[in-house]
Amino acid sequence: MSIEHVLTVDNFPEWALSALINDDYSGIYEDDAVMLDKFLEHFAEVTHWEVDMDSLEDGNFMRYPAFGLATDCCTVKGYAAEVAA
Repeated sequence: MSIEHVLTVDNFPEWALSALINDDYSGIYEDDAVMLDKFLEHFAEVTHWEVDMDSLEDGNFMRYPAFGLATDCCTVKGYAAEVAA
């Protein structure tokens, strides 16, 4: 498998990291889980997500995260595999 492209999201809500990386939705409100699922549906071609660990140390509060209300955010990268023809 080769990587076709990398998607970088600089405003991913930190509260959703456990669900993104470990598929662990415990502690996430139902409305927030729906927003996260819609985000993931939009990027369905992504096969693997990775967190930029340096972005977690910034205390990066954003008024407009990728989804949901204002919160601390971080950078995540999504890797999409090459699609077979």
